[in-house]
Amino acid sequence: MVAADLTDPTKTITQAVGMTKQFLFVQIDVSNKHQVDSLIQQTVHEHGRLDILINCAGVELAKKATDTTEEEWDQLMGVNLKGVFLCSKAAINQMNLTGGGVIVNVASELGLVGGSEIAAYCASKGGVIQLTKAMAIDHASENIRINCICPGPIDTPLLDRIIANARDPEAERKATAAKTLLNRLGRPTEVANVIGFLASDESSYMTGAVVVVDGGLTAQ
Repeated sequence: MVAADLTDPTKTITQAVGMTKQFLFVQIDVSNKHQVDSLIQQTVHEHGRLDILINCAGVELAKKATDTTEEEWDQLMGVNLKGVFLCSKAAINQMNLTGGGVIVNVASELGLVGGSEIAAYCASKGGVIQLTKAMAIDHASENIRINCICPGPIDTPLLDRIIANARDPEAERKATAAKTLLNRLGRPTEVANVIGFLASDESSYMTGAVVVVDGGLTAQ
């Protein structure tokens, strides 16, 4: 396993899945092509091949489109959408050398429905969904399955930062949970379990799929 991020995720991964020395950490910016290509090369050097890619890097921006600067837009799109493109492109080229593979992209329920004062984020996640479908079509014949997961409100630091910008963060947190049919925020492990399924042979007849994990929020 290779974990890539701007900051060292060792503590988080160890707490989540109990790993200690079973993964390699590579510090990269996913919006930088040269760094992404280096990541794929290091992965192949470490493991001999690349079978699975999980694109889950993401940043948020709690602003209306009219309040968003061009620089903010470019930075968010660079991570959330361009990063998926660059990582997928490099991974697909490598997977084609070894007979195929699996890619799972992490979008959001906000790529399916709109949200207030989070325009750029919604646009980027909508792009991830459509990119997933297009790549699935293009690469199915190469034995590469590409699916997408759309988490709803999950209890993560990213959601914490979005909620912190509300006038009343505690009330906003309760209101966010109340929007779901299950009346609670999701847990990261609940999303990870679905990603694991999509990355496994148990989902071998799935490609181009958009799987929603949102506590029923978008069912209403």
